Amino acid sequence: MEQLAWSEALRTGIDVIDRQHRSLVDMINAIARRLQANAALSADEVRLLLGYLKDYAEVHFGTEEALMALCALPPAYAHGHHLNHARFLAHVGDMLDELSEHAVPDGQQILAFLADWLIRHIQGEDQGLARRLRAAQPLGSRRPAEGAVGGGLGATGLSRQFAEVLALGSATLHASQTDVLEMITAGAAPALVMALDSSLLPVSVLQANAAAGELFGTSAAELAGRSSATLFGDNQAQRFPVVMSEVLMHGAFEGEIDCIAAGGTVRSVAVRITHLVLQGRMAILLVLSVQEAEQGSRRSASLEEAAHPLADPVRAGVAGRHAILPGHTVLSRHPLFGALGRDEQLTLERAARLIRLRKGQVLFQKGDEPAGIYLVINGQISLAAVNSHGAEKVLDILNPPDVFAEVEVFTRQPARVDAQSLGTAVVLLLPADAVRRVQACNPAFWMAVVAHLGHRVQRLTAEIEALTLHTAMERIIDHLLAHAQINAHGVIEAQLPAQKQVIASYLNISPATLSRAFQQLTDHGLITISRRYVTIPDRERLLRFREGEPTEARAAL
Repeated sequence: MEQLAWSEALRTGIDVIDRQHRSLVDMINAIARRLQANAALSADEVRLLLGYLKDYAEVHFGTEEALMALCALPPAYAHGHHLNHARFLAHVGDMLDELSEHAVPDGQQILAFLADWLIRHIQGEDQGLARRLRAAQPLGSRRPAEGAVGGGLGATGLSRQFAEVLALGSATLHASQTDVLEMITAGAAPALVMALDSSLLPVSVLQANAAAGELFGTSAAELAGRSSATLFGDNQAQRFPVVMSEVLMHGAFEGEIDCIAAGGTVRSVAVRITHLVLQGRMAILLVLSVQEAEQGSRRSASLEEAAHPLADPVRAGVAGRHAILPGHTVLSRHPLFGALGRDEQLTLERAARLIRLRKGQVLFQKGDEPAGIYLVINGQISLAAVNSHGAEKVLDILNPPDVFAEVEVFTRQPARVDAQSLGTAVVLLLPADAVRRVQACNPAFWMAVVAHLGHRVQRLTAEIEALTLHTAMERIIDHLLAHAQINAHGVIEAQLPAQKQVIASYLNISPATLSRAFQQLTDHGLITISRRYVTIPDRERLLRFREGEPTEARAAL
């Protein structure tokens, strides 16, 4: 591929973002030269490259989301960027999964993906982001965005070992985190950077600014190392699993938080919480506000108006999603729990806890009594039935914000399926005792449960109908359309919820049948596939194909 030239058209004017972008441009050019000198990358080289891209995405996206929090950009706008960031990370994760299955992604394909994404990301989304950031407040730094990777790699770069090139890029990338911390320290609004424990809950302050020290009645230096227990009330500490669920799912939480302010008084303070990655470890940034509650409410109302899907082009195409509004959480937004009063929601929030799952980790098995209702925060969970011979049938593929094990909790019956993570995942557990306490005293919750279970019955009826009366091609097309939505670029796109063999099991077909169907739809120009993303150029044409599917196509599948 041709070299990518860094130019004014790519510059955003936000120095720390430009240095990170320039680092990736230089890295892409170094890889291109490496491929020109040697036709293929080895499995070890691809593994190193993908590891670098994962680190790059986590640091760069964390930088952008932190700047959006510091500049108080609307939550809906920030969420649109978070979705695009998650897409890039998912794409890199898919390529890493391929490596684990003893396949090596083609280096030229990786380069083409990076070049296309980089240009669209910088010239499209990030230019708009930079304009909003500059309008909110000036964000500069001490160093220009030139020579991000050792002043360019040129001919000397070809003599370096590939691992050295990646190590140099990583060092440059992580050095940019210092500038983000400096921006936080110089900010006028109280701000804290906090480390997280293994349960993704805040444990201690890594860095604070002078305004935060004033809020808590101490200095910024003395805040460093303070535990979260000394900064927030007990009730707030119990709510952090739900607050962090919002951060993990949507990129940020905006609402109110209880702080132990100067003099030891517990004070409700407006807050924006987003995530950062520092030296490979996830942390959070809390940008606090000393606004009184009524001022915060007026600001929330204006943000709610900005959060309307038509108010921003990034959000406009995200169909079927709930608005990301200040003060809302994954519980208050969920139809099963949204009818609860605030006190009852707090009862569940204080009992909830986050559970991190490794790829393939079993949460519970058939015959177990689930510990409560689980809500998927990120990743995917499969519910599968397994017979005595070990044959498995995937019955459901769960994505955020799906719930599961609710039937077992409400009926007090053991599980009839195995629940297993399809990749790294995080779920929020609402313990059964807490759910039943709320259920016992709230008729509105009973009605929500009945409505929820009614939807489940309707869905199961539709699945039985599809499995018994629809062809494999009809089921595949219906599955694509069920997951399709208009993306930020105005294109109809379906994100496959899991790997193809899992989807095939769910649709009760073989992986080979699914691959043949995808190839046939591609040959007819009805879809294009880029790993787990399926673009549908013409929805009506795809529906006409489904209705008038040739007999020979049915026979082939």
